[in-house]
Amino acid sequence: MSGKKIWKYICMSALPALLFACRDEVSYVERPSLASVGDVHLYKDEADIMFAQQHRADSVAFMQNYIERWAIDVLFYEKAKENVIATDEIDKMVDSYRKSLIENLYQDRLITQQLVPNITEDEVLEFYEQQKALFELGEPYIKGFYVKIPDKAPKVRDVRNWCIRKGDEDLEKLEKLCTENKYEYNFFMEEWIPFVDLVRRTPLTKQQLMDRLLSKSTIEFKEGKFTYFVCADSILQKNDTKPVEMVSNEIKELLLNSKKANFIKTVKRSLYDEALKNGTLILH
Repeated sequence: MSGKKIWKYICMSALPALLFACRDEVSYVERPSLASVGDVHLYKDEADIMFAQQHRADSVAFMQNYIERWAIDVLFYEKAKENVIATDEIDKMVDSYRKSLIENLYQDRLITQQLVPNITEDEVLEFYEQQKALFELGEPYIKGFYVKIPDKAPKVRDVRNWCIRKGDEDLEKLEKLCTENKYEYNFFMEEWIPFVDLVRRTPLTKQQLMDRLLSKSTIEFKEGKFTYFVCADSILQKNDTKPVEMVSNEIKELLLNSKKANFIKTVKRSLYDEALKNGTLILH
């Protein structure tokens, strides 16, 4: 091989390495640093990711604030490392957290794959009867409805009759009238609501409204240019026991959590018994 060919061969062989080195150099040059603390850098492309979500009008202020917060965070961490030398204790804490995290993830997987939660209504009722003391009301609740209409509104007499009769057809007509005329109303015949929520809709005090509804289930009164109709289908007083339908979901959640705990307890016990049996666990 001639000298010229040898030189050409050397150049061709070295070209990939030169291109690789140049690529690294270009990459380094194309990634400018906005700030640095020792060997730790905040690169512009990292800040741009956060900046992309900001308005252009405050770009300068945002970038200055971002750099400052980054620097403070790095400086404080470096100072903390200088003053916290109990790394063994930190390692123990990290290991403990990692252990708990792995166990919890495995536990959730077991429950999802193997436990079939099936809380029956009989279980709910049984728990409710045995634990009624847990379900004491801290405030009054009510079922019923509320209507507020202008004094000069048409069909006021019809509204009065519908509210007194409270039949399904009456309530349908009442709701239709309120909807069409954009009257203020709220029907809660099938659900319990805090009594105070109803009080807020009327000009009466809590005690005034309660006293009137306890003496008469459907009341009518005027305030300003409006007439109010309030019906109490059922009332629960403070310290009464919540009805089972109000706490059914809460009981199901309690029972489900109990089943999960018992399931994991059973799994752990079986692991212990199996380890004793096959010699994995040896008690000295």
